[in-house]
Amino acid sequence: MKKLSNVLTVRSTMFATVSVLVILAALIAMGLLTPFIVRVSTGEEILLDAAYFNLRAALPTLALVILLTLCLLIGSAGKKESLIVLGLGTAGSVLSVAFSPFSSLPVNISFPLLAAAFFAVIYRLLSSKEKTLKGTLRKTGSHIVHLGVVLLLIGIIFSTSMKLEDSAVVPLGEAGTFKSMGYSIQVTDITSGIEGEPYGGYSGSAYVSTINFDVYKWGQPFDSGQIRYISDFKWQQSYTETYIHRGLLEELFVAPKSVDTEAQTVELYVRKVPFMTSLWGGFYLMVLGVLVLFLSDYLAGKESSREDSLSGTHSSERGSQVNEYKNENKNKSESKKKRASKKNV
Repeated sequence: MKKLSNVLTVRSTMFATVSVLVILAALIAMGLLTPFIVRVSTGEEILLDAAYFNLRAALPTLALVILLTLCLLIGSAGKKESLIVLGLGTAGSVLSVAFSPFSSLPVNISFPLLAAAFFAVIYRLLSSKEKTLKGTLRKTGSHIVHLGVVLLLIGIIFSTSMKLEDSAVVPLGEAGTFKSMGYSIQVTDITSGIEGEPYGGYSGSAYVSTINFDVYKWGQPFDSGQIRYISDFKWQQSYTETYIHRGLLEELFVAPKSVDTEAQTVELYVRKVPFMTSLWGGFYLMVLGVLVLFLSDYLAGKESSREDSLSGTHSSERGSQVNEYKNENKNKSESKKKRASKKNV
């Protein structure tokens, strides 16, 4: 039986990380393709919500976070230190489940492990030292990608597990309170009418209800917004224009589900999603890291072409020197032959 120190190497952990990533991508691809396959084969429409993907991707995602932590720390901090960090993250998960600081079990389990992975990325980023610019860019770019992956996972787990949503019918001039989210929305104006180019027997192409409202957070004025409920005559369908407020820690989404123009009421759908900034920030960091890697490859290619050019110049110079040496020897030998022939005469 092999020792743990022989099995736990950078090469083996990197291979395991890539394998888990491939499995996770396959699971997500299967979920995305299933509705299409069912519709083509049976003609039925099915919808796979976030719960379907969360259930199947939870364990591979946790395994990916653990392997990412090991892969980052083994090569820089050492095997013993990397296992200590991973052990602290695992112990933190156990304590988090026991005391439940968050309102979601997936978040309680994953947050300490994600914190350990975040520490590993920052440690590796700060400890990497390269003498050349291209080496610095390559190391920095790869670690920026890793940091983006961790932030992306934090955003996905928090946003899907701690999302809150509710709906309420709110009359004009009154406020709807959504206590679990800490928000209340007061409808200040409802105007309705036909808009757009004439269509058929109508003076416009759609009947539009515009709702203006004020948002209060924990009883304090927060923001004002506008939403629209549109009934399209041409396409025989209804759609909405929504309100979205993106903050550092959460995103607030408001949309009209229905509007009663006679009673002057609107049914509001409200959703609060935490840590969306982490999700988008992680995505943009991954893009930035890839661009840095492309830049390092470009500089490496440019340097290699310059070295090839210099080596070619040196080779041509050596070749010319060799030719000159040969010609010189040839001339000397010919002059000796001429002198010998004169003596014989």
